[in-house]
Amino acid sequence: MGIYDLKGFDNVTQLNLTNHIQDNMVEFFDWALLNKGNYFNVDLGELSPGGDDYSRLRLSSDPNYTSGQVWEGFRGNWVWQSGVTYSPSPLVGSDNAKPGISGVYVENTFYPSNTVGAYAHHVDYFNGQVVFDTAIPTGSKVQAEYSYKWINIVYANSIPWLREVQYRSYDINSNFLTLGNGDWDTPPETRLQLPAIAVEIVPRRSLKGYQLGGGQWVYTDVLFHCLAEDDITRNELVDIVSLQGEKKIPAFESNKVAASGDFPIDYRGTPVSGALAFPELVSEHQGASIRLVNPAVQGMDMINNSMYGGIVKITTEVIKNSI
Repeated sequence: MGIYDLKGFDNVTQLNLTNHIQDNMVEFFDWALLNKGNYFNVDLGELSPGGDDYSRLRLSSDPNYTSGQVWEGFRGNWVWQSGVTYSPSPLVGSDNAKPGISGVYVENTFYPSNTVGAYAHHVDYFNGQVVFDTAIPTGSKVQAEYSYKWINIVYANSIPWLREVQYRSYDINSNFLTLGNGDWDTPPETRLQLPAIAVEIVPRRSLKGYQLGGGQWVYTDVLFHCLAEDDITRNELVDIVSLQGEKKIPAFESNKVAASGDFPIDYRGTPVSGALAFPELVSEHQGASIRLVNPAVQGMDMINNSMYGGIVKITTEVIKNSI
């Protein structure tokens, strides 16, 4: 390296260490929580305590599509990953070319995920939506069997400015199916359903020498904002995160994923054919491992009558050989 070279990265378009840490924190906790049962299965015709059908999808008023194209569940963030070890498994199909749920029901007729023609569709797993290629009648009965993630792991930079917290999202009723009804009618990408853990990299970093001849231990602080509608769940989220001290996490290299095009989810929120879950991304595109040290709970608050928050700070330790 010459005296006029900057060290630690190859070019300015690369995602560097901060993004590497944040991406892997989000993806690791999302995957690891699935294997601790962080999902609920919705069977066809499953009823809520009030007698409403959990599997029924509502007509979305998404202005980006023709009315009748988009139908959404009462919860977003559907599970697409296979290989989860927790039992019972999430409701995902076995078709690796079409990861995720196996299809959708329209007027009690099943249309598999590889359907062509009038009922061809894709699924936006982030937003919990089935999107038909062409609009179907707006009065249709649309249902799906799926699994949704209970705790949502999100990037903190989307809160609170770009999202509105949606309270009592489990409390569906007859108004759920009514177009233009309150917070259900806001675009799903602007809703934050609780409970959630928001991951934030904070501006504090320290370094120390790794070995003679080069390299550094790099220490970066990460905040985990734990949000829930009750204090018991908030406490559980704080415990989940704070108990991970001294854990070493295998990580993928975001730049390698980008260069290979192996992003598991496309621009529609739909898994690509053969989509790689977190362990497969690590195996195919291994990056610097991340060790979690010095967890500390920094605050436990009642933000309002319907939201409880807690903050856990963890320092991440990464070996950076190129500095």
